[in-house]
Amino acid sequence: MKHHFSLTFRVAERQAVDVEKVAQGISGSDFHVETADLTGTEFSVHFAREGDHAADLLNYAREQVLSAMPGAELVSVDMSEEPPMTGAVDDITKLVIRACQVFGEPDLAHAWLNQPQSRLNGQVPKVLMVDAQGRTLVSRALTTLETPK
Repeated sequence: MKHHFSLTFRVAERQAVDVEKVAQGISGSDFHVETADLTGTEFSVHFAREGDHAADLLNYAREQVLSAMPGAELVSVDMSEEPPMTGAVDDITKLVIRACQVFGEPDLAHAWLNQPQSRLNGQVPKVLMVDAQGRTLVSRALTTLETPK
């Protein structure tokens, strides 16, 4: 079975992320690496791996990334049975779909995406989603909303 997952890591501000160096440190060709914010302190690695046990694949992928980028801290994991979308438009679409899932109704998701949110320092999610850093902030805000208190 093919498993799709994305791992997002953070490094210290003084340690810039060289995505090519990270990619060279990971074996295989079933992944791609991208920076996740404008400061260059976060990066994501998207995998599509075959295997019976998703947890084993995920742990192995995490170990590969940490070996390629020592000192990196895992900040989020996203697993899916579907391949990850690529490109800004697809990322925005994925966030809108996720908001609909979190709120349970498209109208509630639409309202949340179009109004200033305290979790986003009073900014409007749909405005933030125009760049990768903003999409990461919106994704994290949705994660906090779906996490039971």
